[in-house]
Amino acid sequence: MIEGNTIHRVVFPCRRAFSGWINAKTGEHIAVQPTHWRIWPR
Repeated sequence: MIEGNTIHRVVFPCRRAFSGWINAKTGEHIAVQPTHWRIWPR
């Protein structure tokens, strides 16, 4: 993901919602701009 001018790896599963991206476990909205994604292992 890109946050500001820095590239980070997201360390928790996320999913896309109508309002943007959310933490898949908590449902909390997260302000990210993902550049790549993959299936999160269970």
